[in-house]
Amino acid sequence: MGELQEKVIDYLREHNAMSLATAYDGEAHAATVFYVNQGYDLYFISSPSSRHGQHLAANNRVAATVNEDYHNWTDIKGLQLQGHVEQMGRFTENADIADLFVAKFPDTSRFFQDPGDMPDAVANKVAKVQFYRLQATNISYIDNSLGFGHREELPIDEFTAFEE
Repeated sequence: MGELQEKVIDYLREHNAMSLATAYDGEAHAATVFYVNQGYDLYFISSPSSRHGQHLAANNRVAATVNEDYHNWTDIKGLQLQGHVEQMGRFTENADIADLFVAKFPDTSRFFQDPGDMPDAVANKVAKVQFYRLQATNISYIDNSLGFGHREELPIDEFTAFEE
């Protein structure tokens, strides 16, 4: 694996939330979601009835960012991603993805294993959510510590090998 690939994978592993940008019928929307990754694929949970869920049903092309909240612009590091999203189904259909979430976010074990033990309002929402997968087609690694606007491009295609 090349140095840039390692930086990107390490950054994805070390962070938890991505800002997901969707667009449909002239309306843009951004939502922050927790994610887990396998290689360059990012999995998140959402409701198909959410605004971004409705956008994704009509237009699966997205942009996303993974970054921290910096106070000094020279410290900014992060990822900018472009790609497409597909709905993966419910928890019961994706135990392997649920296991990734529990490993990264231990508090989600209750969410996946016993949502009936939650307050009714929460359990009703949990019953409706789906897993989604963002498949990146391009990732930009931003690191202002190397100069203002320093960007390294990592195009992803079927020939990009990933070894974890």
